[in-house]
Amino acid sequence: MEAKLKFRKDPEGTPVDVTQYRRVIGCLRYLTHTRPDISYAVGIVSRYMEKPTVVHSQAVKHILRYVKGTVSYGLVYRWSRCNEELVGFTDSDLAGDVDDRRSTGGMTFYLGDSLVTWTSQKQKTVALSSCEAKFMAATAVAC
Repeated sequence: MEAKLKFRKDPEGTPVDVTQYRRVIGCLRYLTHTRPDISYAVGIVSRYMEKPTVVHSQAVKHILRYVKGTVSYGLVYRWSRCNEELVGFTDSDLAGDVDDRRSTGGMTFYLGDSLVTWTSQKQKTVALSSCEAKFMAATAVAC
């Protein structure tokens, strides 16, 4: 997804076929099980499945073009004899959703060099500062 790109509900935009849009989003959500690099972008376009417009459909096509160009990407798990260390990372934005002003937080956990779990989702409450948004994301990671 392009950096700093903001989507919003577009009630006056040209609607697209809802069934086809949902089908493609479902396939992309299934693909995120082995492709964490598209998790954030798929999560963003998934928010507009109720009334997708041409703008949302163009974003989905952009994701599909990215996937086509990176077919060989994916997760690799290697076995190691040394002690593995569990390391987690978290981050969030401030008011990333322009419709309801909620932040999006994400986290990843690595066991050694292998990515074992990841998530990206909207936070449950509205943060008043970037520090508060990051604190809420860190709390979600700790839980």
